Amino acid sequence: MRILGLDTSGAVASVAILDTEQKKLLGEHTIYTSRSHSQVIMPLCKNLLEDCKLSVKDVDCFAVAVGPGSYTGLRIGIAAVQGMAMVNNTPCIGVSTLEAMANRVFGAEHILSVIHARGNLFYCAWFSYQIYMHYAPDFIDRATPDELQTFDEIAKVVEHIDSNSGQIIVVGDGAEEFIKQYEATHDKVGALLRVAPPFLRLQSAVGVCHSAAEYCNSHKELPSASDLTASYLQAVQIQKKKSDL
Repeated sequence: MRILGLDTSGAVASVAILDTEQKKLLGEHTIYTSRSHSQVIMPLCKNLLEDCKLSVKDVDCFAVAVGPGSYTGLRIGIAAVQGMAMVNNTPCIGVSTLEAMANRVFGAEHILSVIHARGNLFYCAWFSYQIYMHYAPDFIDRATPDELQTFDEIAKVVEHIDSNSGQIIVVGDGAEEFIKQYEATHDKVGALLRVAPPFLRLQSAVGVCHSAAEYCNSHKELPSASDLTASYLQAVQIQKKKSDL
């Protein structure tokens, strides 16, 4: 199965194609951009397909990061995938942004995926990758659902892991901000919390494709383009204003 994945949930615009049968990443185009994702995402898709000598008809499944993340960015990514998928009624899979970022870090017993919302609020989820004596899983395990939490709530989990030993790999565009706040309030940081390197830290369509491959592996029926919906985890600004009236 060829999966074309998109991630427009943050400052990174990313497209990737994964061939699950050959177990090969056929290609990836990723750019950290200050321009609107609506200007760059379709050219990235077009160029990547051409580089891989494929067309939209050759895609067996589309995948897209559905949040949490930028309100506008999520809508652009979902709309782009829906437009391409509806041509041939190709299946579409919505992937958690937090899970997609965590899915790029293997070999870590504890993975904290965070996106900075504002102030001391973070979108976060915990994952793990347990390596056993004769078995290394293909995919990470999710430990918690995607949630909007305060720094203190996340720090309590970190402290619990510390008391039971183990290192935590922090991914996401909120990783540096979380570490900064943790350093300001705690003594032990370096040996416990490790920020993933830049090429593994931020949003990437590779992680989206990998999460979608896991979904395909465990489900007989795949969702359609009309099933895609964004997961904001909190009321968007316009909704907040209406609720205050």
